[in-house]
Amino acid sequence: MLKAVGILCILAGSTGLGMSMARELELRIEELLQLQKLMLRLRGEIRYMHRTLPEAFFNLSGSTSPPFSDFFRQTSLELQNRSGQTAEEIWTRNLQKYFSGLHITRQELTELEKLGSMLGCLDVEMQVSTLDYYLEQLRQSAGQAEQAAGSRRKLYRYLGILSGAALVVLII
Repeated sequence: MLKAVGILCILAGSTGLGMSMARELELRIEELLQLQKLMLRLRGEIRYMHRTLPEAFFNLSGSTSPPFSDFFRQTSLELQNRSGQTAEEIWTRNLQKYFSGLHITRQELTELEKLGSMLGCLDVEMQVSTLDYYLEQLRQSAGQAEQAAGSRRKLYRYLGILSGAALVVLII
């Protein structure tokens, strides 16, 4: 009886691990799409509404969920108060603070950091062009993530189940 319970626990654990790894891929895609929507809204806030960055960030914070809302709210507050820091320093510090738990790759996070170094120090048209460039990079990253996830999702699930089965066979 105890052996059967152990076998079930091994199978459930390995299957759960495979499902968890597949979910990580889906979360990355969701986060990239959320970033894409936010950057489109930021572009509109700057170009059409003629908002300053602190105003635009504060508006974005009210229309999204954590950690994005926390990031934009805190960045907005710090940009308003400045206290001797550049916009780039504030952006980078808050990215590291709020986006460390995201599922995006290091390269995607680096591109987001670069975006922050250019926002705020350029005129409106240059900021919009910079956002357009970043949006194109996001579209490419999301497309690549979708392609990778399509094939790997099943692989991770099956590997989870099969590795649990193999471990059970070794134990028996």
